[in-house]
Amino acid sequence: MKVELYEMPQVFSPGEPETRPLDPTATTYTTAQKVADLLEIGPQEAVLMSANAEANAVFVTGSDFRNIGFSDTDKILIYSDADPMGKECTITGITSTAGGVKLTFSETINPGLYEVADNGYVQNQSSFTDGFGKKHGVTKSKVDAIILRMQDKIDNLTHNAWRPYLVSAEYINFDTYKPYRRRYYTDYVGTTPLLFRNVQQILRLELWQGDDYREIGSAEARLILPDNVRDLSGSIVLSPGNGSAATLTMNTGTGQWRADFDKATSAQNLADLINKENRVNKTAVEFSPAFTLEGSTANVAVHNEFLATANADYGTGQVKITSMRDTVGGESCTLVCTDNKIDIGQTSSSQATFSSLDGTTINVTSTLGTSSVVGFSNLSGGTGYSAANNVSVSGGGGSGLTVDTTVSAGVISSIVINSPGENYVVGDTITIPGGSGTATFTVTSVSDGSWADAGVALAANGKVFSYTGKTPTSFTGCTIVVGSHLNEISGKITQHQFQIDLQGGSSSGDKGRLRDWWLDHEMGIIYFNNSYPFFEWNAVKVAYIYGERYLEQAIEDACTKLVAIDLLMSDDRSVLIPEGSQNVDLASKIQLYNMDVEKTLARYKEVVIFG
Repeated sequence: MKVELYEMPQVFSPGEPETRPLDPTATTYTTAQKVADLLEIGPQEAVLMSANAEANAVFVTGSDFRNIGFSDTDKILIYSDADPMGKECTITGITSTAGGVKLTFSETINPGLYEVADNGYVQNQSSFTDGFGKKHGVTKSKVDAIILRMQDKIDNLTHNAWRPYLVSAEYINFDTYKPYRRRYYTDYVGTTPLLFRNVQQILRLELWQGDDYREIGSAEARLILPDNVRDLSGSIVLSPGNGSAATLTMNTGTGQWRADFDKATSAQNLADLINKENRVNKTAVEFSPAFTLEGSTANVAVHNEFLATANADYGTGQVKITSMRDTVGGESCTLVCTDNKIDIGQTSSSQATFSSLDGTTINVTSTLGTSSVVGFSNLSGGTGYSAANNVSVSGGGGSGLTVDTTVSAGVISSIVINSPGENYVVGDTITIPGGSGTATFTVTSVSDGSWADAGVALAANGKVFSYTGKTPTSFTGCTIVVGSHLNEISGKITQHQFQIDLQGGSSSGDKGRLRDWWLDHEMGIIYFNNSYPFFEWNAVKVAYIYGERYLEQAIEDACTKLVAIDLLMSDDRSVLIPEGSQNVDLASKIQLYNMDVEKTLARYKEVVIFG
């Protein structure tokens, strides 16, 4: 009898993402080279060039390449008799050629100074490398892996962090306790203490209202998947507010999301893609055109700008997406979906009608303003009318609304909104001029907000474009996102803009001491003013980033020594440590390092007491 063993599948619906470093793969507390410097491991041996240098490359023999080891990002020193001081370059590529192994770099050198005849040398300045070198027996990747472990160890020991940590869902009671006897001594309604202090940014601040959460910490949007997700097709497009766009496409790839089973599983898979969940091997979806942020050289991806939660608390098959931009800053984010079977909620929607294309400018027939008329009812046709187009109407508190009329026997039988105008409200009674002057209709829905200054928009035929600017009647700097060319855009154009639910709206509410709520970053305490929970127990749900903003040298030193201890204890490292360079034996060195680390970390340990 043959017995087959099957591995358990990945958990499909784990709920909220776990508390973790914002970038779990970043070596923040120390570097491999600092560990090498502590252990007095110098650079690699210099080797002779196997061929004359080029303006952006040098050559070494295959034997030297395998023995010494070179890899991308390694720093190399190039020198010769013609240039004894040499020049440092950073390797950007490695290829095999007839002249030997070619080490390419972005810097430019004078190749005439580095020739074989002048005894040209190449020396790897990186003590640890991921190349094929076997002299030291320890690769940079191994050292980096140890650094990641020690970073987690320090964070666990101290209950603090010197790198950004993500807390995606923390449920807290709302405390109305007043520290003073009389209430007029305080300017806040209540407080909520967070589990961690040194809060860098509140990503979400949700208040339970009995049937749903009110979001006052970030701008949000919600996607509601249909019961039969297998009928879905198309893409979801996100923009962070600068005109760049990222497309979340349905398929089975690691950079896509799947809708093969049920709506709960599909919603989780979509959230996993947005969050770039490593447990399901999701890859980053970058924005186009690409952009970088201050202090970084990496292109920004969706998981850097948005946070997603599937199913949990919001209903099966629903995905909550929030911007990582602070409070009302997230309202510049936009969202569209090419499949109308996916409902979009908790957003403001805007509509316009395509008019013409002029290069990269899309002109529309209506004003790109706020509170434009979207729907109407209760048409009263009047008498004595003739059919007409682009009729300017009167009534209501807005302006710019025009309609096209269809008339039968002098009575207006139907109307079509030609230009939706702006500044109308639901319930406005609108009068159509002409005839008896008695034809009216009632506004039933308006766009909830104005068009974003830059973002993405969806045409009626399912094509999506991005834009970097707008005028009252046009989108400028347009680029096709879904489709082949901008000339495919036609018909009604729509957009969904992320929204925050502050008291009185974002125009009157905000984060601040005298506004809706404010935060003591150092202590990790939220104070509520105008917006606050109506319940006490588990009434507040918070997502935030915490961690010290400055990496203290003591923490760097402790992490470096912990990594060194691990290297020295893992094996006989006599080949690692240079001979004759140690006045202290390895066992004593390990003991001294341990004592120093314990003394250093002792003062950084934090204790959380629940009263």
